[in-house]
Amino acid sequence: MQLVFFYVSIIAVLLVLAICSFFKPLDFRSYVIAVTSIAYSLVYEVILGEYYGLYYYINEKDSIIYIVLAGIILYPALNIIYVLFLPKEMKKALIYTVFWMVAMVIFEYFSLVSKTIVFTGWKPIPWSIITYIATYLWVYTLYRYMSNRKYMLNPS
Repeated sequence: MQLVFFYVSIIAVLLVLAICSFFKPLDFRSYVIAVTSIAYSLVYEVILGEYYGLYYYINEKDSIIYIVLAGIILYPALNIIYVLFLPKEMKKALIYTVFWMVAMVIFEYFSLVSKTIVFTGWKPIPWSIITYIATYLWVYTLYRYMSNRKYMLNPS
């Protein structure tokens, strides 16, 4: 069940990303978000999951493999989808971001039920909530910063 949920999640998110990118093509900002998401996810997951042992993916022995796969495939894809439809207006962006955080809590719940992620010391409240706030804050801030720097996207 754990492996099925893990790989179906990755395939589903990549499929959604492919469909979304057909309607809203990826640009330089999307690729920067992807690369920084990979770095952020890997550092975060390895330190908290592997080093501190607060949780593991699938099974303790092979957890690092699944952490790396999620870090380089799943989380960057989710963050790209997030920025592709991020509203420009601050109030709408806040509502949109809250929706994404709720969706991530639900995804986390199903990850726990399927035993794809097993908490051994991690507490969803408050730590998961704080993590989602921090994650979407830096993604939002970086994306807005790059959006305000038109020269980065079109140097001419």
